[in-house]
Amino acid sequence: MKIFISFIIFFSASIVYSQEKPTLIYVMDPLCGWCYGFSPIMQKVYETYKEQVNMTVITGGMIIDEKVGPIGKVAPFLKKATGLVKQHTGAEFSTLFLDTILQQGTQILTSLQPSIAIQICKKEKPDSLFSFLTALHKDIYINGLQTAEPKDYARLAQTMGFAPQSFINFVSDSKYMDAARQDFKEAEAFGVESFPALLLKVHGGIRVISRGFVHWDQVSYTLNQELQQ
Repeated sequence: MKIFISFIIFFSASIVYSQEKPTLIYVMDPLCGWCYGFSPIMQKVYETYKEQVNMTVITGGMIIDEKVGPIGKVAPFLKKATGLVKQHTGAEFSTLFLDTILQQGTQILTSLQPSIAIQICKKEKPDSLFSFLTALHKDIYINGLQTAEPKDYARLAQTMGFAPQSFINFVSDSKYMDAARQDFKEAEAFGVESFPALLLKVHGGIRVISRGFVHWDQVSYTLNQELQQ
């Protein structure tokens, strides 16, 4: 009888385990130009697979702490990088960003505050998260969002249906800052050193779906293969 009961418990646990949805982990950074180019693909991934997998976004902390500083320090690199991103992904960068912000070189470049903005959306409007990522990238590279200035997030907040002043206050809230820094630690723990990256947590393990920018056909093929196993 004890053996039979143990078997039932084991069998029931196995059913529950097998029915758990895999989790697709998107590791990105709001200042990553390749993530900007990947945004339409990630939106398609979300729309296509949202019923099959749970999805989570982890911000990577590309430019934080001692790396934070005037954009002019990396302007030559960014000028070249944005050209490559546009060539390979079709993402557009405004003349405001390319010819004014990069040329002036004074705007502070930081991943922290825009990563906090992402944490706010994850908490307050999770169903709009992937649309928010796209809007955030565009606000940075088209509208010239001053990423280090909480008050400059009012436009983005209003566009996404947040109360602008409340959103600005949230950007300075230690709760959301702590959540962003926890994401940075998780990205590091996963061994992600470049963005974007897609990881699939399934059957207790982590599978790499993609590292760096890849096109939809490659993402969907790899993801379908993994989900069929």
